[in-house]
Amino acid sequence: MSSQGRRERIALNESRFREINDRAKRDLGRLRHEPELFELVCECARVDCRAQVALRGGEYEAVRSDPLLFAIVPGHELPEAEDVVERHDRYAVVRKHENVRDIVEETDPRAGPGGW
Repeated sequence: MSSQGRRERIALNESRFREINDRAKRDLGRLRHEPELFELVCECARVDCRAQVALRGGEYEAVRSDPLLFAIVPGHELPEAEDVVERHDRYAVVRKHENVRDIVEETDPRAGPGGW
């Protein structure tokens, strides 16, 4: 597999986790008393990752403000596909490289018709 093909697969994996988290956040947001911290799946590219990331609602929305951003467990970044742009105690934020922008924008569940 070419390096570009691998980066595209990584972007698709992360986008799937983002979609799962968006559904979970939307469903939890319907509760009468929204939890302070949301336990979400790590949005890293590791197919076998089962780690969870705890974010506050505002933190999650800040990550979701840009389709190139993903919330991961610190240390789960893949430098060949993304750059760490924020580090926190509970999570890190990575920005996908520009060469997969079209993939992450097309798979953003908040973009286009039916989005948030």
